[in-house]
Amino acid sequence: MVKEYTLVVDTMACVGCHACEVACKQEHNLPVGPNWITVHQDAPWDIEDKPQTRYIVTHCLHCRRPRCLEACPEDAITKRDDGVVLIDAKACTGCMMCVEACPFGVIQFDAEKGIAHKCTLCVERLDTGRQPACVAACLSHCIYADDATEIAQKIGKSRIWLWYKDKV
Repeated sequence: MVKEYTLVVDTMACVGCHACEVACKQEHNLPVGPNWITVHQDAPWDIEDKPQTRYIVTHCLHCRRPRCLEACPEDAITKRDDGVVLIDAKACTGCMMCVEACPFGVIQFDAEKGIAHKCTLCVERLDTGRQPACVAACLSHCIYADDATEIAQKIGKSRIWLWYKDKV
């Protein structure tokens, strides 16, 4: 059985350093503006009667049943056997149907180039046995790119939200 990759962030361990954002932008030479992974500060949570800052990290989940793939009329979006969902820039016509279909709002549109783009899970790195740039750069070691079941075994289901794998 082939491993089916996904990207999971243990938000309880994230310290909001933005190293993942910087590493991704450097790895993919992204200009100012688009981020394929984004760290947002959440409202403080009361944990053990103390306010603590938490962070929400948005990124492509490389869904089991990608709505973006189903929505694309040009077949510009594919899913590899290992679960990585990719957009072919040459086949994309810029209709933005994938942007509208993504339930997580992580597909971005480059108006200058007229194409959609998103996280590639650093397929070039995965194909050579390395971790995606965001995982390698994470100072808190809270980003995981692996099979969802293996991630759950590493950090425990209570620490991550795996519900999306069955709903998306």
